Amino acid sequence: MTDEQDTKQIALMKQMVALAEKQTVYSLQRSEMSEFRSYQNAERTLSVWVRTALALMICGLAIDRFGLMLDGNPRSTHMLLLDRLSEWMSIALVFLGVLMVATTGLRFLAYARTWQRQHELPASHGPYLGPFFAMMVALFGVMLLVIMMVAAS
Repeated sequence: MTDEQDTKQIALMKQMVALAEKQTVYSLQRSEMSEFRSYQNAERTLSVWVRTALALMICGLAIDRFGLMLDGNPRSTHMLLLDRLSEWMSIALVFLGVLMVATTGLRFLAYARTWQRQHELPASHGPYLGPFFAMMVALFGVMLLVIMMVAAS
């Protein structure tokens, strides 16, 4: 009877080992999915920062184009001061947007390259596409700054 009990115990232990191996495989798959979700979260964060930077640039452009339209004598010192203030405020907002989008694009690129060293990216997720679009937005902002600075002087 001990041989039969030993055989049952050995079979039970083999089942437990097989179950543990299956759980390990599931755990590795969940971990990899979690890592991929982390990468996707970084992409979403990049897009949110790019959207925020664009909003700052557009707000700066609106302030520059519309100024502080107040009723009154446009030649008064007070109005000229407000006009200059709105010009510099609009330039500052566009500059802040450029700085924000360039920094975010470079930070995402560093994260993506580090992530790529440890994991394999899917074909649709290259580490350079997001930062490329961020730099295009930054280039748009720089061109906008140049136009605004020329118009201000």
